[in-house]
Amino acid sequence: MTNDALREPLKRLELSEGFSDRGASFLGAEVTAGGALVITAAATGLMCETMRGDLDEETWLSIAPAWKDELLLRLLAQRFTAAPALVAYLRDCGIQFSVYTG
Repeated sequence: MTNDALREPLKRLELSEGFSDRGASFLGAEVTAGGALVITAAATGLMCETMRGDLDEETWLSIAPAWKDELLLRLLAQRFTAAPALVAYLRDCGIQFSVYTG
């Protein structure tokens, strides 16, 4: 295991950030102290004005703790079809896990 295994689990992550001559955008995710998953999106500039009629827009999407596990399971089902790929991903991210093979 790497030193990453000793770190605290993430509670906030920047999903994407983009800049161009037409504007900027940001997408982030955070797990609140109450366990909800909050996705924050922001866009500014000409691209936003063309699409929305305003120079900036912010959106907050909150997923209740009771539904967060279902989202996790559905995302795993979309992303992984074999255990070795999941194990490699967990290692690459420094996420602590146990694996047993029989």
